Amino acid sequence: MICAKKIQEKKIIEILVDSFEKIYIDNSINFIVGFDKDRKKKLQGLFKFQFRMALMFGNVFINEDNDSVILFLHSKKFTFKRLLLEIDLALNVIGLTNIFKVLKRERVLKSNHNSTNYIHLWLMGTKPSSQGKGKGGRLIRETLDFYSGHTIILETTAPENVKFYQKVGFQIFEENNALNYPLYFMRHV
Repeated sequence: MICAKKIQEKKIIEILVDSFEKIYIDNSINFIVGFDKDRKKKLQGLFKFQFRMALMFGNVFINEDNDSVILFLHSKKFTFKRLLLEIDLALNVIGLTNIFKVLKRERVLKSNHNSTNYIHLWLMGTKPSSQGKGKGGRLIRETLDFYSGHTIILETTAPENVKFYQKVGFQIFEENNALNYPLYFMRHV
């Protein structure tokens, strides 16, 4: 496991785009980027935003094979740099017509992240050609060891992801359909 640096931004974004580009289910990523002809460009913009936020306010971990990545947030303090990133995200990925929909999503997430004493596993992706080989499982176990003694919270939409996270010790603490797709909120202590 390697703690990623800014210089690895392009590689991290590539892994995440490869991981999510062909997933067409209702989930948080597709809720934001949609399915139009600019999908790949929007995914790149979303993951650039998330990578930069995680570098500022958390950690980004990549495995030694450069095919699996996890982004964690420790906090989301206000900074002008964060504001500029959010404006760029709104204009170039979300779009002004979808901003209220995405703000509703953020309110739903925030209502289930009401504790201040946790670390947010914000995003995890493994290239499709490397999935099913235990690489993501190894990376998440290594990061859980890194954060030993801390509460980790995540949300996911896919039942197969729930099973994956349960295998490494996460438990569901809330489930809802407030956004018209299932959201499973999970905790690891």
